[in-house]
Amino acid sequence: MNTKKNPDECIGIICGSGCYPRLVAQACAAKGVEFCLLFLKGCASDLKSETSGFCSQEMFSANSAVPSLSVGLGEIAKALDFFHRNGVTEIIFAGSVKRPNFHEISLDKKGASWLLKLGKTIFAGDDALLKKISELLEQEGFKIRAGTDLLGDVFVQNEVLSFRRPSESDYADIGRGLEVARAIGNLDIGQAVIVCDGLVLGVECVEGTDVLIERCAPLRKTGTGGILVKASKPQQDYRLDLPTIGPKTIVALGRHHFSGVAVEAGKCIVIDKKSVIEQINNYSMFFYGCTAALL
Repeated sequence: MNTKKNPDECIGIICGSGCYPRLVAQACAAKGVEFCLLFLKGCASDLKSETSGFCSQEMFSANSAVPSLSVGLGEIAKALDFFHRNGVTEIIFAGSVKRPNFHEISLDKKGASWLLKLGKTIFAGDDALLKKISELLEQEGFKIRAGTDLLGDVFVQNEVLSFRRPSESDYADIGRGLEVARAIGNLDIGQAVIVCDGLVLGVECVEGTDVLIERCAPLRKTGTGGILVKASKPQQDYRLDLPTIGPKTIVALGRHHFSGVAVEAGKCIVIDKKSVIEQINNYSMFFYGCTAALL
């Protein structure tokens, strides 16, 4: 573990899985912003393979300029102490975190106190739970910040970004997907839907988008086609849990011969946009930034 002695201010990045923590860390480094990394055990363990080592704890522990610490989900006191000692004033949530079994988490005294304060939200959706956790962090003196504040062009506009364009029936399916995505988002269930020939094959729950794809692929009558639609929740806190898509998901869609992807323009993070579009074109799929006007 590395710590700073007396920094003036610092951004604390809470690292889950996926490529997003790496992008936020790189943005901080490029802008000369002081930052430290809190790795969540069991959630960030695959960061090294997914990000070429940039955001692995092993990489940063060898660099004294970047403080890092790995903690269990119940080690709240340890995490807060790490942030305070490094002068953290703002916190960014980056990467996905699987919902834990709260009955099996090993809690320190502060963690037990937080669990009581979380109350019934541990049984609610991700949005409600993250908002409550954010409130508890704010009570500790931290400001919650959106990682997208530091990043460049991670959103898409209302446009088709692929060689292939959606057909008339594709647009109808996208509209249906947006309608259902809004409905499940309003209930704090998920952010993604798969539609094929007017039929909703599945909606995203706690399992995540990639599992949704695997689950829906065999449900298509012809074994091909179908569209993944991702949209933000109507009550979305844009500092937390924005819908995200990256190359790994595109490969999963292409491997199963889906038709394309539609994401809500300006509200869905596209990780490594250039690679995403290249993969989309390689699989002859379409990629469409859409708006609620399709509803």
